[in-house]
Amino acid sequence: STTTILNKTFYDIYDHTPESLDWMSVLMAQAIAQYRDDSKVNNRLIKALAEALNGGVRPDWVGHIRVTELNLGEDFPVLSRARIRPADHPAGTVRAEIDIDFNDQIMLGIETSVLINWPRPRIAALPVSLVLSVIKFQATITMQFNTIDGQQHISISTLPDFNLEFGVQSLLGARTKLEDVPKVTDLITSKLQSFFVDKCVYPNGRNIAMPTFWAKRDIYAKSQSSSNTGGPKQQ
Repeated sequence: STTTILNKTFYDIYDHTPESLDWMSVLMAQAIAQYRDDSKVNNRLIKALAEALNGGVRPDWVGHIRVTELNLGEDFPVLSRARIRPADHPAGTVRAEIDIDFNDQIMLGIETSVLINWPRPRIAALPVSLVLSVIKFQATITMQFNTIDGQQHISISTLPDFNLEFGVQSLLGARTKLEDVPKVTDLITSKLQSFFVDKCVYPNGRNIAMPTFWAKRDIYAKSQSSSNTGGPKQQ
């Protein structure tokens, strides 16, 4: 039980001092630095983003999307105050809570066009330029084990008291005529906030299935048994 685990690991969820997690911040920074370096090789990340943005179903009033700018920032997230706390669900379980503080400027710039399809398809096109920036992210991340459809998962969520700041610059029409459009900026920021809440904020989140070692051994044993008994017996 959870109580037994806490007792045997000498962890008092009410009195235990939160851990600094400096070591995890350093390891994460190394991984992010390597990822930033890899993304610069042959502009591989820009190409992957362009394929993702133009793939799948795209509204018929949106033209081809071109990625014009990508900056993954220079700073790193800082993790701190790791602690074990009672989970809301299921009863009697615990979760890990970790504070994250990230102040940087991750930028993505795209260019596309809004297609006017009336009175006939593609009668005109209005150029659109957007630069999206993630400026600040402060939150508490939670991690706990859950059983979903009989399989153990690690569930990762963000508590509702998060701070996520976006910066959006929008340009409609010719660059020399129309400048930043506040309504477009507000619309995009609102949609991004809603998307983050729907996908990542507790009780929503991401569930990562844990590998099951014994299940693989059972499958291997069954396959070996079938191969030994499936063929004709030798006299």
